Amino acid sequence: MDYSKIIRVFPRRNSYTPDDDMCFFGPPELFIPAHDEVHVCCVFTWDREWCQELQYQWGGATDKPVKIGGPAFGDAGGDFVSGMYVRKGMTFTSRGCPNNCSFCFVPKREGKLRELPITEGNIIQDNNFLACSQEHRAKVYDMLKKQSRIEFKGGLEAVRLTDWDIEQMRSLKIDKLWFAADCDGSVPGIKKVAANLLKAGFRRDNLHCYVLIGDDMAKNEARLKSVAFAGMLPRAQLYQPKEWIEYSEEWKKFQRYWYRPAIYCSDLGLRSKFPVAKEHEGEWTKLIKSYSLDIWQKIQKSVTHKAEKP
Repeated sequence: MDYSKIIRVFPRRNSYTPDDDMCFFGPPELFIPAHDEVHVCCVFTWDREWCQELQYQWGGATDKPVKIGGPAFGDAGGDFVSGMYVRKGMTFTSRGCPNNCSFCFVPKREGKLRELPITEGNIIQDNNFLACSQEHRAKVYDMLKKQSRIEFKGGLEAVRLTDWDIEQMRSLKIDKLWFAADCDGSVPGIKKVAANLLKAGFRRDNLHCYVLIGDDMAKNEARLKSVAFAGMLPRAQLYQPKEWIEYSEEWKKFQRYWYRPAIYCSDLGLRSKFPVAKEHEGEWTKLIKSYSLDIWQKIQKSVTHKAEKP
């Protein structure tokens, strides 16, 4: 689809939105470019009402069709068009997911996994890239050999990562691999994959992990620490279903803390770019069992004092 004559309207600007001259954020301006259609794009269900208001406002500013759609309106997504609804560099090579996680709307909205024609880009946004066939993944890896600062940002499913995939990834200029640990059952797979990737030469700052939180803070913190000590950088995400949940300041503070590796790595004595040092492995084990920052701080002081002695 040619989007050079389509105005795309978004409720707000973010790191994903395109920024060409046919993109607008909010109500229409006094002067708008010549166009064939206006598309109001809505990703999140809590923006539906505002996007419907934008559709009404843009309808008064043009005599062309004003359409509204996006994931929040159940759009299953067709073939991906680079630069149309997400900025250039981001690409989807598949839609849907074969899993049926109770908290996820992707299978309900997009259906089972379907592979798309491959469009060039350095940031892979697929919902479950590793569920694609090996033939499809091989084509994507070939495309990525021409790219730099590569990110698999959609969230890789750890249990589907094979030794073959790791070898393919080692040949690429990868900046970040993003995994997901949405429940306690995800942690064993994360630990195994982190060990294999660190052994293959990836650094801790290459390995990031979305961690879904919002039900039990103590259990969520234990899962976040398990991911951190496995060798990945956890990125806490507060769960938001169809209807917006207004979390307490305590939860928001907790989420902000666990989304900033520079802060929690410093507090936990981790170096963001390197695996755990051999001489501290016993101390890591104690901490993982206790899930107590206080205990780690005591260990940290003990190690520092020993180092200071002649």
